[in-house]
Amino acid sequence: MIFSRLRSYLRERKYGVLFLEFIILVVGVFLSLQANQWQNNRQNRAIEQQYLVRLEKDFERSSAALSESIARIELSIEKLELSLAILSKEAREEGDYQKLFDAMQSSSIMGSFEVYLATFEELKDTGYMRLLESTELRESLGNVWQKHVTILRVSEIRDMLRGNALPIMAKYVKPLSGNKLTFDAELLEKDPREIYVAMSIIRSNLRYDLNDSEQLLALIDQTLDLVHTQIE
Repeated sequence: MIFSRLRSYLRERKYGVLFLEFIILVVGVFLSLQANQWQNNRQNRAIEQQYLVRLEKDFERSSAALSESIARIELSIEKLELSLAILSKEAREEGDYQKLFDAMQSSSIMGSFEVYLATFEELKDTGYMRLLESTELRESLGNVWQKHVTILRVSEIRDMLRGNALPIMAKYVKPLSGNKLTFDAELLEKDPREIYVAMSIIRSNLRYDLNDSEQLLALIDQTLDLVHTQIE
């Protein structure tokens, strides 16, 4: 039908009408494409908002978990540093042994580095990362993921060092009646150097855990702020 009308216009030399219909056709196609693009963008933005809400929940949980872990690490370091000061003394008082025992109990604490990355992994694996309009947010998510992976790898080495020190400290624990435990003061006084070295190793590794946890928390909070700015 279109071609027959075209031939008719050419025979009758109705070039103006022909041009007008051509313009209408082009405009119609353009508007149709624009409508499709608008609909696709609208759907993409709706999907983006769903992922942003999920990212918000993941990173709020991660921030809370890391903050709790940092508080535990700081308390353990404080107890260990007090114990090292006690071990450095020439003579110890009766109450010092309970403080040493408390430090030994908390020495098993380590950085948890608990970060919830399920939504990020889904975005990365499905290719939906492109739906996030903010380039800064995409880069920040990548930085968190890379930092987390690096910390986990390094922490494996620190865990090995801790694994060598913990059995040494365990030797200074002796049982009491009623399934209770206490610190073996007599064994300590024979030579406090061994447990001093073990506690120093634990403290040093905890300091590294603390530093990594604080850096990771800063990245997570920064990313969380970016997520908040993108949620409508």
